[in-house]
Amino acid sequence: MNDKRLVPKLRFSGFDDEWDSTKIGEIAEVVGGGTPKTEVEEYWNGEIKWFTPSEIGKTKYIHDSERYITEEGLKNSSAKLLPANTILLSSRATVGEISIALTECSTNQGFQSLITKNNVDNEFVYYLISTIKNEFIRRASGSTFLEISKNEIKRIPINIPTLTEQKKISGLFSTIDNKMEVLQKKHQYYQNFKKYLMQQIFAQKLRIVCR
Repeated sequence: MNDKRLVPKLRFSGFDDEWDSTKIGEIAEVVGGGTPKTEVEEYWNGEIKWFTPSEIGKTKYIHDSERYITEEGLKNSSAKLLPANTILLSSRATVGEISIALTECSTNQGFQSLITKNNVDNEFVYYLISTIKNEFIRRASGSTFLEISKNEIKRIPINIPTLTEQKKISGLFSTIDNKMEVLQKKHQYYQNFKKYLMQQIFAQKLRIVCR
């Protein structure tokens, strides 16, 4: 960033406004999670998705959880019902991992998730948070395992442009992500195809005739 103005060096044409200097707590509600008592059967195997940190960070979007809790489990714990498109942010042990929840869900206490406000683009915030994972780790503390608090997350400074420019930027990265996904699927297909051919040829079940 330029020292005199909050303006990035690389930018889409048509944008020249300064970026606003703000904090995470100003652009999103930070919401923690919780775990219902495991010994109470009525709290588990319901219809509310319940994520743990090990389930996120591998993909941009996440849809299904390994475990579910009930309405009673939600009411009798510190778990919260999060709306679709919440940015799930791990805050304990594996600090700074993120994914976007595609549906309503809840999380355990290893999260401080972000529900973005109306004046910001959700996917822009996702990509922005992805670039400052080290800042979350730097601000975390703990002897047994690292953990960053809700208040510490809210204080983290960030710079954001206008909503129109946010959407332009997130749209670019989403396009790149989609192309990468297509290439990864092709790569997996050819890996499987190669494995099949090798098994068939070396087991003498398949012979290739060259003409």
